[in-house]
Amino acid sequence: MRHYSVGMPSSSVGPERLLALGAALEALRAVAREGAEEVLGHVPEVGDRLTQNALDGFLDQLADTLRALDTESTELAGRLRIAASSLPATPARETATDDASAPPRKGLFR
Repeated sequence: MRHYSVGMPSSSVGPERLLALGAALEALRAVAREGAEEVLGHVPEVGDRLTQNALDGFLDQLADTLRALDTESTELAGRLRIAASSLPATPARETATDDASAPPRKGLFR
């Protein structure tokens, strides 16, 4: 298991990347919050008491997990906004290519 320390990002990470990641986390937060509400709003009745108890327990754990994801993504998005505000803007030339010989990267960390 890897451990990631919380601190300032390396100087090679521009604020634009941090803000983009924060925006993605905000979208995740919204989906997790809606999912938790939806899970608890649609509890089926199965008839058998033991099966019902197991299902109810599972759905409660799922809703708790989604709420925790909501909370953590909100907190991390806030930290990323703070970190982005403390970094200087990255010149367009540097963000376009870090190394001419490196293959192009996809996603948030282009």
